[in-house]
Amino acid sequence: MSVFLGSTPTDCTPNYYYGLNPICGLSALQNQNGYQLPYDGNAYVGIYLIDLIWSFINTREYICVELNDTLNFNKEYFVEFYISRANIFALATDDIGAYLSSQVPINTGCSCLPYQPQIENTQGNIITDSLNWTKISGVFTAKGGEKYLTIGNFKDSINTTIIDADSGNGLNNNAYYYIDKISLIPLDSLQGINESLNKTELICVYPSLLQYGSQIHIMSKQNNDVTFSLLTIEGKLIKNGIINFGDNLISSDGLNSGRYLIRLTLGSSIVTKKIMIY
Repeated sequence: MSVFLGSTPTDCTPNYYYGLNPICGLSALQNQNGYQLPYDGNAYVGIYLIDLIWSFINTREYICVELNDTLNFNKEYFVEFYISRANIFALATDDIGAYLSSQVPINTGCSCLPYQPQIENTQGNIITDSLNWTKISGVFTAKGGEKYLTIGNFKDSINTTIIDADSGNGLNNNAYYYIDKISLIPLDSLQGINESLNKTELICVYPSLLQYGSQIHIMSKQNNDVTFSLLTIEGKLIKNGIINFGDNLISSDGLNSGRYLIRLTLGSSIVTKKIMIY
């Protein structure tokens, strides 16, 4: 079950970042809050999980999405989204969750929403990583009728865990995070594709951001050969070949700066990774 960006339930305004060089708006590559490639697609959003400057009113930002269908009573659902800390900001937290409701949560001002999220990041798992995307996921049982999914920090400032993630070197004393690839899937629909999901964990492409002329590493734990295709972001084939067990090196010589796709075929499964050359 897919979701789409709907609204913000408070008066505070999240940011929407899209494209590398948008005609207007904020770039999904580099913006005033940091530098990050989208985890999936061409865009992501950004929200404050805590803002110490306005901590006396528990300033929070949330994103709210409307589901394509209402959820069914007593049915289990798998929720997943990815976050990355914006590197301009000094603080990090473990307090972020997803709340499912039948109505759009509404709160005037910018204070925290007084709800208990069904899906929460593990306490103690403070998200300090500003280079990679971190997955937040969980399973919950629907009461029936849920139509909206809201993501943010549902705790007030007293109960929110914060640390200095940059040893005093951050420019802003707040915790701001990018969010990408939100999904909600009936748990029973995952049966039958677990083999495919497991295969994607057996191969890794790195780094996602590399300098011109650097080597692309493709690490495979597959005993069987894997085929790869290097394509432009528009899908034009540049080169292809075989990936063997272990660390494989692909030259980026001759490639212009920009984004590229690496498509990996593992039996009947296809995995696509993004890289950025600068």
